[in-house]
Amino acid sequence: MEISKWIVSTRNKLKLAFALTGAVTLLLLAKWVEQGEVERMDKSFLSIYADRLVPATAIFDIRENMHRKQVALEGMLYTKGHIDLLSATTLATCNTAIDGLLADYKKTYFLKKEADYLEAFETGLLAYNQREKLILNHLVHGDICSATQTYEREAVRHFAETTQKLTELNHIQSEIGKEMLAGSQKSMASFLLLSRLELGLIVLFSVLAHILIYASRAVIQRKIETFNMN
Repeated sequence: MEISKWIVSTRNKLKLAFALTGAVTLLLLAKWVEQGEVERMDKSFLSIYADRLVPATAIFDIRENMHRKQVALEGMLYTKGHIDLLSATTLATCNTAIDGLLADYKKTYFLKKEADYLEAFETGLLAYNQREKLILNHLVHGDICSATQTYEREAVRHFAETTQKLTELNHIQSEIGKEMLAGSQKSMASFLLLSRLELGLIVLFSVLAHILIYASRAVIQRKIETFNMN
């Protein structure tokens, strides 16, 4: 009964109205901020896939094609001693595949450090491919000695430098991926906090609603009793 008397007071009604307005405002604000966190998490997860997972896969495939090229070239130098159709086709296929993978890689977003390593890799790849063509030219003319010397003195070094750049690029993907994942975890923590705040506000609304219903019933009951007494 005391609660109903407190609520029906004009001044207390205003206090209650302000309290409800404040709670609604907090709920809307929390919902707005929560939506922003969800959008940030969505962008972060998409970026992890598009800008980190895709390049990491491309790097792996480029490395595989580089090693296939090396095996095919060494087979012609040390086993066959001449160019054969299968090995030549393997080299051409791998070179085409690497060009396509690099083109896909460049469509993704990457940082300045990553761009520098990628440029260094392309420079090394160009140098290696030039030696590869020179070796094939020697083999066409039957100069196995010059082909072998070019490979051992120049091509091997460029191959090692080029694959090392791929390793460095792969490490960068891992580091940036960890940073992005940490950012996503922070957004998730914020999202969970806001969700708990929303739950608390909903509970508050429920309590206030029950109080109002109780007070309204008490007032109506009092009016009925007064009417019956009259």
